[in-house]
Amino acid sequence: MGLVVRQREERRRRILEAARSLIADRGYDAVTMRDLAERGLVSVPTLYALFGSKNELLSVAVESYFADLVGMVEVGESESGLPRIISLVETLSRETPRHAAYTRSLVTFMRDASETTGKFNDVVAGGLSDELTGALEEMRENRQLVQWANPRPLAERLAGQISITTFAWALHQLSDEELVGTMLYGTAVTLLGLARGGAAKDLEALVREHQGAVSNAAGLQLLAKRSDGS
Repeated sequence: MGLVVRQREERRRRILEAARSLIADRGYDAVTMRDLAERGLVSVPTLYALFGSKNELLSVAVESYFADLVGMVEVGESESGLPRIISLVETLSRETPRHAAYTRSLVTFMRDASETTGKFNDVVAGGLSDELTGALEEMRENRQLVQWANPRPLAERLAGQISITTFAWALHQLSDEELVGTMLYGTAVTLLGLARGGAAKDLEALVREHQGAVSNAAGLQLLAKRSDGS
């Protein structure tokens, strides 16, 4: 990698880190391009040249944040399919409280700003759905999933469930401990009827272990209705 490319990548990384920090400190709406330029050690025209607009810049910052979370997933080299899904869910539920201010700021923005909520939902759920789709395809190839199940809509359903649970946590309807159990329970319940063999047994064990975590199911159902526009 040449010097110019390294400098460009370093500048981009610095700007995205500045965006994350400012969102956590002030909330999405309060962040300006001037703030981002000062924190990122670049000029305002440079920001517009690189990203086009504040919304585009922050969309990239959100996307990179969730990509980093996915990159934290630790699965053994011989593991695929369901173990990767479970590892992904555990990573998201573990890391989300560690970045509480940032995540809650994003959730508050997405709840209140309907004009761009759809775009941010697409950024978050889209990347998550892609990762889940690959793991579900592995499950089907390994006969851990019924052959007629289409991985893409199933992955989108799982991503939606994870998003709803994250919203409930961000709005203080779930504790940090309940977040982990509720995410795992929702994932297991969604997949259980379609799983086969050892995967079905593993999912049933997860349901039994974490069903006590969904004591706040009424709040989750309300958020689900809101997300469907009903």
